[in-house]
Amino acid sequence: MDLITRLAGLLAVTASCSAAGAPLLFEEFDNINALAGKGWLFENRSAPPGVSGWFQGNPVVFPAAAGAANSYVAANFNSAAYGGDIDNWLFTPQLQLVNGESLNFSLRLLGEGALDRVEVYLDAGAGYALLAGFEADADTGWQERAVLVSGLAAPASGRFGFRYVVDDTSLNGNYIGIDSVSVSAVPEPATVALICLGAIALRRRKRPPRRWLGFFGLSALAVSAHAVEPDGNGVMRFTQVSVVAQQAAPSQAAAGGFMAYKDPLTGQLTRPDPQQAALLTAAARAPAPLARQTPPQLTRAPHGGVSLMLDERQARYAVARKHADGRVTESCEPQRGARP
Repeated sequence: MDLITRLAGLLAVTASCSAAGAPLLFEEFDNINALAGKGWLFENRSAPPGVSGWFQGNPVVFPAAAGAANSYVAANFNSAAYGGDIDNWLFTPQLQLVNGESLNFSLRLLGEGALDRVEVYLDAGAGYALLAGFEADADTGWQERAVLVSGLAAPASGRFGFRYVVDDTSLNGNYIGIDSVSVSAVPEPATVALICLGAIALRRRKRPPRRWLGFFGLSALAVSAHAVEPDGNGVMRFTQVSVVAQQAAPSQAAAGGFMAYKDPLTGQLTRPDPQQAALLTAAARAPAPLARQTPPQLTRAPHGGVSLMLDERQARYAVARKHADGRVTESCEPQRGARP
């Protein structure tokens, strides 16, 4: 198998296994004053309205899930007047969405005896659809959340909405934070199919044009960009691919393997009976007899010199051993099975 065939096969497997598309949205909230320019919307519908809406995270209350200590967006009980009902909305920019795409974010509810609740909605032109709700009256710490898009009849343009909702701020509502919002796109099937078909075409061409190699090289880089760090075993992980350990196949010796018995009279190969199988297994496991070796011969040169031709019996090997206590020792040993 030549290099081009190997490359084509690798590209086809990689393209078919990776199901993660480039992110449609990624926001870390380093500066919420810049959100409006990026298409984010703030809308406080609380009744009666309070003195604050969404604001830059306060690291004194708690630090951000990632990045600078204040790099998250927050809201608190002041979204509504004392005794009022909080209905405070934060909308993402307009996105082109399809079923299967994922909204990912970090969420922390402080609670501390007062119930905090955050709901996640999708508005894709047919009104607000509730996707998920999270509530607590105690500090949850930062938690990673993911919500999938579903139920769309066709691709649609829409926004996700985060709603901070509290009834009666005289009893409920404290402080919440949202960080690291992203939307992961699902790659179009045609893109994966194109890479696979191109890989098959490469297998059928002896010398493909260089422009095709460049195309598939860029495709491989785009796919590998979605891989995350390798795990402890060095296995590269992908966002939507599960890697499981395959069980070792049973040994052929235990199951009989492809063992055959040759009849000494007829010369035919047959399936061995248990006694013949035991004899064959014992013969296979027996060490091979060592070949008889002659000692090295001295050769005297005409000018009076003496030479000695050495063979493998004079070979020495450096062997390192690790002991149970962690020590490592080294020794110089002859070849195993060598006779003096």
